[in-house]
Amino acid sequence: MIRRAIFITLLLTLAACQNTQDIDLNQLDPVERKSVESLVWLNDANVERDVQTALDKRDKRLLGMMGRATDLPGVPAELTSRAKTVCGIRYVEGSTDVVRGEVHLQLLQRAYDYAAAYNQAMLKHCIEK
Repeated sequence: MIRRAIFITLLLTLAACQNTQDIDLNQLDPVERKSVESLVWLNDANVERDVQTALDKRDKRLLGMMGRATDLPGVPAELTSRAKTVCGIRYVEGSTDVVRGEVHLQLLQRAYDYAAAYNQAMLKHCIEK
């Protein structure tokens, strides 16, 4: 069972590495296409650069994923309430809890992973200082 979980995680991670430039949008139905297009920013996403850009603007907000409840990827559960209050939140562009298709799911996972890395880096500047 553990091997299976590791395999699925690895497979999803590899699939999530797909670049949106490699996606043929014409092969997607219009609803999924619109959802995928809202995540095109992932092509240029760079956690280190993006955190530094935010800090230069004195913006220490964490990234939240949109849904019925706000999820703060990468933030330990015991810090969530404090982090929301002290740091603030801005939402990941294109995030949602509605999955429109396989490509959209892969890009949402990539956005989630990006937000987790971003939040872990930003927490060091927001909570610890």
